[in-house]
Amino acid sequence: MAFRHLILAAIALAVIAALAGCGNNPVAVVDGVKITEREFTDRLVETFGRDMLRDMIDRELIRQAAQDAGIEVTEEDLTKEIDEAKAQFPSEEAFNQWLAGRDLTQEEWREHVQMAIVARELALKDVQYTEEDLRRFFEENKERYARPATVSLSEIVVNSEEDAEEVLAELKGGEASFGDVARRYSLSPTRERGGERPELPIEQIPIESIREAAQTLPTGEVSGPISAEGQWYIIQVRDRKASREGSWEEDREAVEEHFKLSNATPLQEILRGRISSANIRVLDPRFQELNEMYTPVPSEIPQFGVEGGPAPVAPGEGGPPPVPQQPEAPAETPADSG
Repeated sequence: MAFRHLILAAIALAVIAALAGCGNNPVAVVDGVKITEREFTDRLVETFGRDMLRDMIDRELIRQAAQDAGIEVTEEDLTKEIDEAKAQFPSEEAFNQWLAGRDLTQEEWREHVQMAIVARELALKDVQYTEEDLRRFFEENKERYARPATVSLSEIVVNSEEDAEEVLAELKGGEASFGDVARRYSLSPTRERGGERPELPIEQIPIESIREAAQTLPTGEVSGPISAEGQWYIIQVRDRKASREGSWEEDREAVEEHFKLSNATPLQEILRGRISSANIRVLDPRFQELNEMYTPVPSEIPQFGVEGGPAPVAPGEGGPPPVPQQPEAPAETPADSG
């Protein structure tokens, strides 16, 4: 189930709870025809109820598994994770816009991040390794730690060469910083952060003239006006890093993280283990088929033909219930938002 659908489902169930028991009061009137609260909530349950209930059951199984394993998420852990996520955005406003675009409040985001931490720690708790294991992993995957040449740029974008020359003259006057001038004149969305673009591989800069300047312009200096795609650019190189091969000394921390993730226990497997010992009953008659999904499969199945064993099951007449999908923790990272 898509992450956004889960969010919509959560909102839907919150609305259901708020409207529970309201009955025939209208939520909308269309040319004199009432849409009642009961009709509205019935449609929400029909549309989102099954998937949301399944997700809630899965998450509770994960929560209980973490509790049994002694896994706790401290406020310090949660704050650190949230701060690292926010750091991927240019401003608090941009982060809030990202949340709004996904119909998430700050509190809902915190809950999703907390579940992501719990799920991650649970999946990693049984991973064991030695320094030799990590070195072997590094040698086998050394190419993934190579780094291309990168650059950190700031830009000012205007519509004409005349405007670019005026901006350049003000920069050379030295009375205002590049960031201040960008905030006043630039037409790029980067103006809010003083024209700063995040670090990126030089080879990924799509405009050839900008790419050439990024490769050759001395750090800290300002370029002349550059014409590109109908606009004029003035850029400043804040920092530039040369390409390098993977290095055990520099990349050890990343190697350890990748090793652990590659050997983590899948949440699907964790859920399967919890279901085998849990007592789960779905009481709502509308979602009774979920009981089949959460019925443990016997660990020892009698052989067909053995006295007391079951008769063969014809195709389509039964068999083991499907394993439920693992819950979608908030692993949707801001980096995906674009």
